[in-house]
Amino acid sequence: MAMFSFPAADLDVDHRDVAAQQRLLRDRMKDMGWLTPRILDHLDDTPDFYFDQVAQVVMDRWSHGRVGLLGDAAFSSSPLSGQGTGLALVGAYLLAGELAAAGWDPRAGFAGYERRMRPFVEANQEIGRLHARMLDAAEPDTSLGATPDARPGPELDGEWLTDLVERAINGVELPDYAGVPASEAPAGPSSPNRAGRRRSR
Repeated sequence: MAMFSFPAADLDVDHRDVAAQQRLLRDRMKDMGWLTPRILDHLDDTPDFYFDQVAQVVMDRWSHGRVGLLGDAAFSSSPLSGQGTGLALVGAYLLAGELAAAGWDPRAGFAGYERRMRPFVEANQEIGRLHARMLDAAEPDTSLGATPDARPGPELDGEWLTDLVERAINGVELPDYAGVPASEAPAGPSSPNRAGRRRSR
């Protein structure tokens, strides 16, 4: 697998137009040297070419009524954080646990889920933004679309960084939901088939 990335403040390419995406990639990467030309030669026969922007999902709330969001749909931290899977797994545990602890009341369950999860999400999203700023501050290559006056990188010393990493790793409590009601949401009106299945257990 090979992965290329480049800064593109004004990227405008149709996500369905793979040929245009490949032309853009060739244009941006053609002067990189090393093995780049050999890698780009395989664009035409690769079975799993994937092109997308690196982005985050930042929302004021993750639920509305009886609908709740989880994982990247609610709080994508971007691949630059390295925490997408971890956030999704922790979020799934907390969402299920808080709903059960609230007696399956969506309003209370979603509120508990977000209260516990949001500080953890925000710390990990900040890690992603920090990584992006570090890449942006690398020596600019104007042939790849970077500007000669790229912003200076963040200062990576001081207690703020240690605190941020600590919150991004250990910034969420995982309660033991063992004592909450059964892990099955209240059923609607029973159907004959459902009732029959219950009797046969």
